[in-house]
Amino acid sequence: MLIDPASSTRRASGSAHSGNPASPSEVFPPWRRAQLEVDRLAREDPLSPWVLRTTGFLRPEFAEQVADWFTGKPTSSTDAVRQSYRALERETARLYESVCRAPSLGGLGVRVRHVRDERDPYHDAAELCAELREHGSMTLTTIARDEPHPLLGGEEGGVVDQLRVVHDVFGHAALGVGFDLQSEFATWLQCRTLFSGDARRAAFCELVGAVTTYVMTGAKPALCADLPSAELVAACDVDRGLVTPCTDSNRRTETCL
Repeated sequence: MLIDPASSTRRASGSAHSGNPASPSEVFPPWRRAQLEVDRLAREDPLSPWVLRTTGFLRPEFAEQVADWFTGKPTSSTDAVRQSYRALERETARLYESVCRAPSLGGLGVRVRHVRDERDPYHDAAELCAELREHGSMTLTTIARDEPHPLLGGEEGGVVDQLRVVHDVFGHAALGVGFDLQSEFATWLQCRTLFSGDARRAAFCELVGAVTTYVMTGAKPALCADLPSAELVAACDVDRGLVTPCTDSNRRTETCL
């Protein structure tokens, strides 16, 4: 889920203020074919879907830092922001093409219908993911009905809409997780592997910053374009204890960035 300013249904919730992160609270059947495509496209080994579905990674301290950064003054230079967002735009277009390409040509063949209704097209994440899993289609409230993104614009079917589709297909539907806070962070930990280092910081702003801020403040934030600071990236270091590592006998320790 990327924040839809008009949505009352697609909202993250969860244990942002508890002492330790709970596991995702909304879990349902994953879309195996989408997960196989994630594995094919990933630029590095992602965490296993089982770990992402059963482990809470986002600690309260980290969530607070994300919200403070997202609602504060810009932390990166204009040139750095534009460079990362240009990479994000290019890579999102390629990922979206893979989502929509016909199965006979190696894609998932997802059909996307754009709407501008006031009402959210789905009651919950389970309904969205079931439609994708069972029918290969989804309905998206386009950004064209709201204020445009400061760098990515507001065109129907443009990069913001494409990124939302990529996030829903390769994150929520592939994993089979919902819109609670830990589910949203799990989708980030999966989707981050699809982006290069150049694009990943911009992707963090779009896929983590707005959602986490919404949960922590209770208000839907305005879209912005910024990159997480070096200090915020350092906060993801396992040694700092802000993000729980994955450490089972079969996989290496992972961090959030």
